Amino acid sequence: MVESILTNEKYKGDALLQKKFTVDFLTKKQKVNEGEVPQYYVTGSHPAIIEPEIFDLVQYELKRRKADGRFTSCAHSFSGKVFCGECGGVYGSKVWHSNTSYRSVVWQCNEKHRGQHCTTPHFTEREMQVAFLTAFNQTLADREEIIAAYQDVMKSLTDTTDLDAERGQLQNELEVTEELIRKAIDDNAHTALDQQAYQQRYNDLCQRYEKAQARLGELENLRLERTAKRVKIKMFMEQLNARDMLVETFDEELWYSTVDYVTVYEDKRMVFTFRDGRQVELESEKWEAA
Repeated sequence: MVESILTNEKYKGDALLQKKFTVDFLTKKQKVNEGEVPQYYVTGSHPAIIEPEIFDLVQYELKRRKADGRFTSCAHSFSGKVFCGECGGVYGSKVWHSNTSYRSVVWQCNEKHRGQHCTTPHFTEREMQVAFLTAFNQTLADREEIIAAYQDVMKSLTDTTDLDAERGQLQNELEVTEELIRKAIDDNAHTALDQQAYQQRYNDLCQRYEKAQARLGELENLRLERTAKRVKIKMFMEQLNARDMLVETFDEELWYSTVDYVTVYEDKRMVFTFRDGRQVELESEKWEAA
């Protein structure tokens, strides 16, 4: 139900017509359209409930997560964000000595409970918090240099002139090809044609249409990738700009808005990958000393 809401184009103000069609007008029986009849996508058919850009970013994130195959959870700040550098497994929380006075909660690779003998260490919640603060403060020390470097990057991500030009050409190609397909079908219906030649022409036009449509889909993905990267960098930069001094206490909002994921290796070595793509590697002695 949640997924159907997140993927419903009506929330962005558009409408996909003929998602279903009537099979029998006497019984009013309907069927999901799987290509039997044409579908029409209407842009701006009604006032949007949410911003179209946000809707598009949600579609990109859904597609990215399905392709990535990584576990995603919001049960805890670290859920789905910490990975084993040896087997690639996700770190999860485990309770040790639950019925004793030594009860403690640690995070370790979930694959260890599935027969994987990886040697990456466990860590406590406090240890991860300290490591994150160390990595972020290390990045904060280079704030001015980072901000200056990303000004040009943000401009290039905002500029979609080349993509828009090609998209316009492809949309025109689709309209022309669609009209040629209709004309070919109409000619075949009203004129005695060589069926083998007609079928060849029809197949060629369909391949031409599908090729243009596939490329148009690639362009949309490129636009969404640029937009998603721009949003991530913007979030990261806002957090850098908002802090003039070193951060001393763990902040969940700061964690979520800056960290993409963390990879843990042997000897508690960690690599923090921030949302802008920047990576900070920490040997255990660096953050344990902090």
